Amino acid sequence: MSGWNLRTGATAAALALAATTLATGTASAAADVYYVDSVNGNDSAAGTTESTAWKTLTRASTAELAPGSKLLLKRGSTWNGQQLSITESGDDNAPIVVDTYGTSTAKPIVAGDSEACVSLEGSWIHVYNLQVGLPQDNGRCEWAGVKVTGNDNVIERNYITGAAAGVFIAPKAQNTAVTANEFVDNNHMSKLTEEPGNDDSGAFAILVQGDSSDIGWNEIRGSIAFSYDYEMDGAAVEIFLGSDNYVHHNIAVDNDTFTELGTSKEVNQDGSPADPDGTSGNVFEYNVIAGPKTRAAMVTRGPQEPGNEPDPNGPVFSTAFRNNSVRLTHTDSEGVVCDAGCTNAHLSMSQNVIQVVKKTAYGPNVTDSHHNVFFGAQQHQMGGSNNVTADPRFDLTNTEHPLSLRAGSPAIDLGVTKFSDEDVTGRAIDGSDGAVDAGAYEYDK
Repeated sequence: MSGWNLRTGATAAALALAATTLATGTASAAADVYYVDSVNGNDSAAGTTESTAWKTLTRASTAELAPGSKLLLKRGSTWNGQQLSITESGDDNAPIVVDTYGTSTAKPIVAGDSEACVSLEGSWIHVYNLQVGLPQDNGRCEWAGVKVTGNDNVIERNYITGAAAGVFIAPKAQNTAVTANEFVDNNHMSKLTEEPGNDDSGAFAILVQGDSSDIGWNEIRGSIAFSYDYEMDGAAVEIFLGSDNYVHHNIAVDNDTFTELGTSKEVNQDGSPADPDGTSGNVFEYNVIAGPKTRAAMVTRGPQEPGNEPDPNGPVFSTAFRNNSVRLTHTDSEGVVCDAGCTNAHLSMSQNVIQVVKKTAYGPNVTDSHHNVFFGAQQHQMGGSNNVTADPRFDLTNTEHPLSLRAGSPAIDLGVTKFSDEDVTGRAIDGSDGAVDAGAYEYDK
């Protein structure tokens, strides 16, 4: 990743080893391997060796991939206007693996589809080391960079850019892992009209409508675009309809919002509810949220503001926001906003460090807010206990680990619950003495 190192030392080595083990398909050593080369390939060839590689993703998408099969794209290749579609499924011991081969340092590029450049319709598919999309109209993934409709899929160590939704996890998709990717300038609006109605939409790095996703260790920046309805719009991780998703250990810079959550009261054409189980149980922890363009860390909602109509996208239940570090300098920046009659049933927040300009936290009926550090804002409208209002003493000179703490920070030893074994750098969190630090970093005493 460029700029910041999310994981260091043995932790990074363990992640690389695990990914390599999956990519080599040890559970099914005899499974087929297919090669695709956009320059020297031939769709009439066998595709089973580097010298007989296929040429197009159209041909590759017709391959009969059994559990343990590998589809390898040559580094330095570019496919513009050809979707890579995987409809077969692996299994938990032998996933289907999409990865790369060749000596070039350039990732293979899959770009230029009107729906999704990579479509994962099957389950137990692992996608590694691709560049998905180009940040211009003639190579843009118009809707999604990677569209996930199957279950138990992994998207790891890819560079994803230029889409309306860099990764789209569709309704009913379960257990998607989005790990250690770089999301850059997914700033396309899928809907942008001058008509009133708050219908503009787009500029999502990750749009989650499925359940039980694990979204961690990613770098996300530039998910922001002009909107007639909202002035600017976009989110690093947008959760709409999805429940029980875990969003953790990400670094997010200059996205319009880090996350916004909502549900839908609409019904499908067959009369069934669009969100039958509601939106609930989403957890956000150990994320770093920064950048002068970012206007909010989290936006969520209860059912209805007294005296107003019910919130069309509420209520969202049981959202947990904990051990996140937030520093936003935009004049309208807000930390956590939970309106429409939000209560403890909708939001809990603990052990965060939040420095913003306009509002640190809004939720007048929320009292489950504790052991946070708040600083710098004009307003704070949320109850709670054991919170501190003081300069968090972020180390703004540390470009490798942004928003880490300096000596004397009030966040040091402020926390009481160990929610994770690692901070955002991968450093072990001890917590044996009953105290952990607030925010995404454990201070190196």
